[in-house]
Amino acid sequence: MKRLLIVDDEAGIVEEVREYFQEEGFEVHTADTVRDGILQLDRVNPDIVVLDIKLPDQCGLEVLRYAKKSHPSIKVIVNTGYVDQALIDEAEELGRDAFLQKPFDLERLQQEISRFL
Repeated sequence: MKRLLIVDDEAGIVEEVREYFQEEGFEVHTADTVRDGILQLDRVNPDIVVLDIKLPDQCGLEVLRYAKKSHPSIKVIVNTGYVDQALIDEAEELGRDAFLQKPFDLERLQQEISRFL
């Protein structure tokens, strides 16, 4: 079973993505802070991370940085509702595998995930 980790503090988005991918046969885990996201990375070792940039405790790119150093095979899809070109560029430099602007369509997210599996 493929494992998906959603790191996002918007409960509605998390629940919508969780339900959609559980129905698609994924084991879905969630975190709403950078700290919890990093803990989940080590605990769950997901295949794919859907990562929000804006999180309450730190910039979500810390999760991306950690994932690419400690778990280089994990694919990371970065998303944000804020258009901050500097952060988008930094995510690319850190090795993000895809980028989606919020609000994103679940089918578009599914296409990106399918591309990596």
